[in-house]
Amino acid sequence: MTSLFTQEIHLSKRHDEIVSQRLILLQQMEDKLGGQNKEKASQMQAAETAFKRNLSLLKLTQLKAEEIYTAFSQRPCEPDKHQEVQDNAGYRSGREVSSDPDSPTSTA
Repeated sequence: MTSLFTQEIHLSKRHDEIVSQRLILLQQMEDKLGGQNKEKASQMQAAETAFKRNLSLLKLTQLKAEEIYTAFSQRPCEPDKHQEVQDNAGYRSGREVSSDPDSPTSTA
């Protein structure tokens, strides 16, 4: 009988050890999960901040592109300097220069 009683005590102690180890492991898992959740929240915050920054930069880029387009479209047209030089060279040499691309450039 005492042997059964001794075994029962031994099994009870072993059970307590197992339950204690289980509680320790559960606590470690909860701590790790909490740390992972904090890290994930931090990453989400960083991603959201980057998204807002990128959106702001995109809007600014689009605004500047529109300003540049507007500035160039409102500029007065300047004659083609290269064409003007060619026209003047043709008149100096005594040739008549035509603006029609299909016609000969000089007439005799």
